[in-house]
Amino acid sequence: MTTALIAPPPGSPSRYLTGLAPTPRNVISAVRAFTHIDQTGWAGRGGYPGSDVLWDVTCMIDGWQGLRFYSHLRRNKPLMRHPGCAPLDQHARALAALAAYTTGVCTCRTTHPTTVRDVMAAFDAIDRIRRLGPPDALDRALGRLLDPCPAGTVRAQAVADFASLSH
Repeated sequence: MTTALIAPPPGSPSRYLTGLAPTPRNVISAVRAFTHIDQTGWAGRGGYPGSDVLWDVTCMIDGWQGLRFYSHLRRNKPLMRHPGCAPLDQHARALAALAAYTTGVCTCRTTHPTTVRDVMAAFDAIDRIRRLGPPDALDRALGRLLDPCPAGTVRAQAVADFASLSH
């Protein structure tokens, strides 16, 4: 297993989506994935590659870096996070300490959307930028939905509510 940062494939549109187009479905999946791994003490070291593709991640409990399938992280499998990690009976306390920064309000310099209306505007901006450019603006627009934020759970719920309205 390697711990080197994985470069996005050529033509990858973003540092947030490795090898995935910035479609609403992929962005919604990425929001869910980034939020879930944050809540379970992992951090992506690269863009979301999809559910059944190896993702370069860091264990926020002890700093270990390596490759994991999001589909396994999503189901909290295996119970042993990785060799050398804290014992299972210490995970809850470590995750609670990591979650201490979370709030229901975005306090970031760049405001992240936390309502369905704001999420809808963010998706409109992503679509407009994807069609009209400039390419570097796409990462900024995706970052509004995918950057770390103390209100990440609230944002993820707003994205889920938006997704349910969109289908």
